[in-house]
Amino acid sequence: MSTQKTPLLPSLSAFFLTVLPFITSSILGAWIIRNEALIERFNLQDWAIVCVVCALACALALIPPTLLAFAFGYFLGWWALVPLILLNLAAIALVYEITKRLNGEVLLRYLSHFPRVVSMLNRIQKDELQFVFFTKLSPVVPFALTNLIFSLLKIRFSNVILGGFLGMIPRTALAVWVGLEAKGLRQLIENPNENITSRVVVIILVIVSVIGLTRVFVKR
Repeated sequence: MSTQKTPLLPSLSAFFLTVLPFITSSILGAWIIRNEALIERFNLQDWAIVCVVCALACALALIPPTLLAFAFGYFLGWWALVPLILLNLAAIALVYEITKRLNGEVLLRYLSHFPRVVSMLNRIQKDELQFVFFTKLSPVVPFALTNLIFSLLKIRFSNVILGGFLGMIPRTALAVWVGLEAKGLRQLIENPNENITSRVVVIILVIVSVIGLTRVFVKR
């Protein structure tokens, strides 16, 4: 009975880690656009509450951190880097601790039926810090999915935090810069990568992360 149910896990994961964040981020983007004037009047306490709520939302895969970085950069400028990195690290820690208390062995047993996947997982565990760094460096890899993988693979928490911190800095700084340079909030939310420079940097980050992850996977 259990072997028939395990194939459902990838489909459920795909919904909660990709479809649901798209829906919630669309709703949030529309709310931000309608309430731009209100957000501009936020004080320090308001932003602190926002950061706590956003950390929980990121941990539950409800909001992609890139969208937050665009909005934070638009309203706060370069000062947004500090709260963004802190709330992202808090989200990573929350997912790591929550997943440790769940039965992740079911998914691992399902993946163990694929020899190539097992070989790949073994290589990852030998280069944990590099794997976390290059995964977080990529702007196209879903934030929530990587957090879940880190915990399921039982990667050391210190490597998750250090690698996540180092990997998030370039992509978070890029998103903040895009938000800072945006001429209008609607334009930023609906077409954040219109700037040619940001597109080039995204491509560079993707290439570097792919090369780095390839080296981790093929290293003997």
